[in-house]
Amino acid sequence: MRGIPASGIIMFLVIILLIELLAYLGIVQLVKTKRSRKIVSIIFWAVSLGFVSVWLSAFMNPDKIRQTTNYDFFYFVISLSVMNLFPKGLIALATIIATPFRLFRNKIYSHTILLSGILISFGMLLSIAYGISIGKTTLQIDKIDLSLDSLPEELDQLRVVQISDIHLGSFQNDKFVEETANAVNDLKPDLLVFTGDMINNYYQEMLGFENALQKMNAKYGKFAIWGNHDYGDYSNWKSKEDKAENHRIVADKIRDAGFDLLQNQSSRVAIKDTAIYIIGVENWGHKPFPQYADLELAMASVPNDAFRILLSHDPAHWEDEVRNKTSIPLTLSGHTHGGQFGFKIGGISFSPMYMIQPLWAGLYNSNKQYLYVNQGLGCVGFPGRIDMNPEITVLTLHSNTVKTN
Repeated sequence: MRGIPASGIIMFLVIILLIELLAYLGIVQLVKTKRSRKIVSIIFWAVSLGFVSVWLSAFMNPDKIRQTTNYDFFYFVISLSVMNLFPKGLIALATIIATPFRLFRNKIYSHTILLSGILISFGMLLSIAYGISIGKTTLQIDKIDLSLDSLPEELDQLRVVQISDIHLGSFQNDKFVEETANAVNDLKPDLLVFTGDMINNYYQEMLGFENALQKMNAKYGKFAIWGNHDYGDYSNWKSKEDKAENHRIVADKIRDAGFDLLQNQSSRVAIKDTAIYIIGVENWGHKPFPQYADLELAMASVPNDAFRILLSHDPAHWEDEVRNKTSIPLTLSGHTHGGQFGFKIGGISFSPMYMIQPLWAGLYNSNKQYLYVNQGLGCVGFPGRIDMNPEITVLTLHSNTVKTN
């Protein structure tokens, strides 16, 4: 993990202080007696002091986070930060909104706003705790039926299972990955594709997960590509040689798990009396994300009339380099994690990730060129998922040339 500059630490501390003060002022307004206020004050500031102490300990000693292959302490700090600051931030906002009513001596409105803010913040705290403890390991299987003009009749009902963004450093043991492997196998995939980010930074994250990864099976093969985290670009290395060696070991372990690792390459897969081409490019995203993909090179040996599926980690690549510039009918991506946080209301999902990446999760269509963005399995940063569960995608492909009665 890259270090945080001193100016960033100071700015964050100022923001923390403002949130803590505003939240405290809002809470004590609802406490009537002096004795109760004293008790509330002691509890509030004891919690705040504990949080700030942990935060300072982490970021004044960045090597605890930056140069470790064990992310437990990092995730503890992030969890504590989110559970402390997000609910208090909501109370602070309620305090600001209630202040004009309090100045005009309208205590009923002021207290109603503050009490509502506290109740909602408590609900937020429970949601965060659920996302960290349960939500991040509650599998979601999404089934997509997709009709394609260019799919040969022989490939009708081809079943492609996609997983993405495992981030093995997210997990303390292989229990969840084993569960995922069993779920994948139960789906009886014809093809299994992994669309990048096996690790956060280091090959050591893969240790202990080898059997679970090997366990995943598919009738016609398993395929994988690199994600932006797989290159080790988010760590400080002693030398370029160390970084390259780490990358090489990750590649070996992915192959040892039975995946055909495509690095700006394609693979011909014979199925029945025809064939499909799986094209895999290296990571390409909007800067500052790396742009290693070479789609022209990856497609060099692919016949023009062949059915193709492109694996490209970042959906930005499809947006800028694939749709309307190629004839590739289907691209599978990951990268976004669905923001690891979202809302589902009336069957409609939304994530704040949309503000950063409009192609944040699910199926997209542009002139019959399709993109599917998988929500991923693991976590980065915040070690949880709130209403944005880890996902296995099952895409059943249908040929529009097949006649139906």
